[in-house]
Amino acid sequence: MAAESSLEQEALKRREKLKALREKSALASQDGRGEKRDGDNSADSGPATKIIKFRNYQPKDEALKEQKLPSTKPLSVEEEVKDHVEKAKSDSVVNEVDLTNLAPRKPDW
Repeated sequence: MAAESSLEQEALKRREKLKALREKSALASQDGRGEKRDGDNSADSGPATKIIKFRNYQPKDEALKEQKLPSTKPLSVEEEVKDHVEKAKSDSVVNEVDLTNLAPRKPDW
């Protein structure tokens, strides 16, 4: 019977610890929300508005056309490619290839 009472006591301790952790996490989340509201004055006025950026979409509405991002041109990579091609060119070209050096030798040679 002593074992049952000790198990019950341990279960009560665990429940108290869990309850304390839940309260602590709830307070922390409320504090985090409170800090955001204190730092941002517009949070009290209503929900925050999301800024829309149109990258690929062409809006038809005149009010939305102002939010469209300007189109950009891709960068020219011709110079970089030329440099890589020049570096890849080898100065020495072997005209003749000896087949005995290319083929693996048999173990009985």
